[in-house]
This record gives sequence, structure tokens and C-alpha cells, in this order.
Amino acid sequence: MMLARQRIAEHVAGINTDHGRPGGKAGEIVAALVGRLTGGALDFGATLSINSLAEEFNASRQPVSVAINHLRSLGYVVVVPQVGCRVISPSPAEIADFFYVLAHMESALASLAAKRHDAREGEILRAIAAEIAAAPFDSPEHRRYYASAVDTFHASIWGMSRATAVIARVRDLWQLADFYLWHGAGNFDAGGVATANREREAIVRAITRGDAPKAESLMAKHVRGKPARVGII
Repeated sequence: MMLARQRIAEHVAGINTDHGRPGGKAGEIVAALVGRLTGGALDFGATLSINSLAEEFNASRQPVSVAINHLRSLGYVVVVPQVGCRVISPSPAEIADFFYVLAHMESALASLAAKRHDAREGEILRAIAAEIAAAPFDSPEHRRYYASAVDTFHASIWGMSRATAVIARVRDLWQLADFYLWHGAGNFDAGGVATANREREAIVRAITRGDAPKAESLMAKHVRGKPARVGII
């Protein structure tokens, strides 16, 4: 997988996936907190203390506040006046709506990838899907690896789409999707994994054959089905 990721990097190099992220200490705090959120270290509804974060990151309250406001703009947290900051706690309907919208964006990029990719990119995508299918899913470490590999799969399709003007924004939404999905990772059983793997294989076939309508419909179904497969809706 490491080799595949290095090769995929050639197609996504230069794409700014951190558009709008603040610089300096605030940016450092944002990066750390996004890592915790998308890695399952912060639960829905968890409280974030500006004072505690300032102490942890050896920063004043100002960059912490900037970081929190950025996370709010991305949809990870809410700020309640006179109460403080907490991680979002979305309802099943809100999660379903989010993945419905994300599915349309991802499916559009899959359609473009089918039209614009070259043969070498198709080979890389096929190899990534095969490695995901062969990956175990029986421990927290393996689940993290699986999630990272799935991110690589989607990033490769973004690169193949050549739609550089929107990829950074889709990446932000995909990180938020990771945050949602980690809350059900422990419920993702062998049947769900097998279904996801079959769907990815079908997406690869459609893209590499240049069948844009098929790639679009398959990707839409695949992304919409993610929250149900992990049991968060």
C-alpha cells in the first residue's frame, strides 16, 4: 500500500487540501484536533475547553479561539454562548443528509475520473482496491489502516477526475465523513466489509472501462450506504 500511496501522490500533488486553514499556532491546533476527531479520539458531544487546549498547546486563548472557530466552520463543533464548545452530536437524519450530499459530489468526481483517467491510473486504483479487500479488520489498528486505505482510494479518484478546483473542498467533507464513520467502526462487521469491497471493485471496473454513468451511480450508492453499514443510522 505504501508504494501505491506514493504513486497516487503524483496525481494529487499540489492540490491544497487545507484551503482556508489558519496558519501558525492556530493551524497547528486545528490539525491536531482534526486528527483526533477523524481518528475516533473525540466522541459526539464531547466538551472542548479553550483553557485546557491553551495549556496543552502552550498557546494563548486567541489562537485556540481561532482554531475552534475554524472547526466550527467545517462542521465539527458548535459553540454555545455562556456554555462553551462541544463536538457536534448529529441525529441519524442529519447524518443521512450529509452522506446524501457527499454521495452526489463523490459520484460526480467518479464520473469525471471515468472520462479523464489514463491506463496507469486505472492500474493504481485497481491495486488499491485489491489491497483494501485483503486488509484485515479485526483490531483498532487494522481498522485505522483500513480507513486510511479507503481515504487513499477516494483520493486517487479525485486525482483522476482532474477537478482541482473542488477537490480541496471535497477533502474537507471526506474528513468530516471519517469523523462520523469512526463512531460506528466497531459495528462494521464482516458482511459490511465484504459489501464495501465488492462495491469498490465494481466502481473500479466502471471507471477503468470509461463508463461514466455507471461509475457515477455506483459511487453514489456506495457513499450513501456507508453510515448504514457501520450502524450510525
